[in-house]
Amino acid sequence: MFDNFNLELFGHLMLSNPPSPILRDFQRQKLYRFEEARLQMHPSNQHLSLPECTALARKYNPRIKVKDGRGRRHAGASFQDNLITLPRWSRQTVIVLHEIAHTLVDDRKYPHHGAEFVGVLFALLNQESIGTIPELCEAANQSKLRYDRNWIYRYPHQTRRSARL
Repeated sequence: MFDNFNLELFGHLMLSNPPSPILRDFQRQKLYRFEEARLQMHPSNQHLSLPECTALARKYNPRIKVKDGRGRRHAGASFQDNLITLPRWSRQTVIVLHEIAHTLVDDRKYPHHGAEFVGVLFALLNQESIGTIPELCEAANQSKLRYDRNWIYRYPHQTRRSARL
């Protein structure tokens, strides 16, 4: 019955590069609440101009593209395009660091706001003196926010000096 079966007939059904599985962003809202409650009012969270945002972003990701996000409702980032877009209201240290972290964590392999992302974000916050690693980890534990300690030290710009984990 299947003597003349040919896979080429069904080639259009087989994807040579199947799409990545959709990863559940299980702690997005929890992270946003954490940032609002614990980080937004920090004295080192400064309002920045677009050139200052670009300088901050390139400190951690030298090839990043920073776009003016006027006309957009939300700040955004793309790992694939190595791009962050910042509406005027979002140009503050904490939000810029959040968007930079998105360009450093592959969202095709890890949830957008998963433990890996939070680890990288904590490292960036520590570098900009918006809390020490132990303080951020303790606050995250109190908020039941997951973070991956291994990702805190993943990038060369980050230091272990302030951490005692």
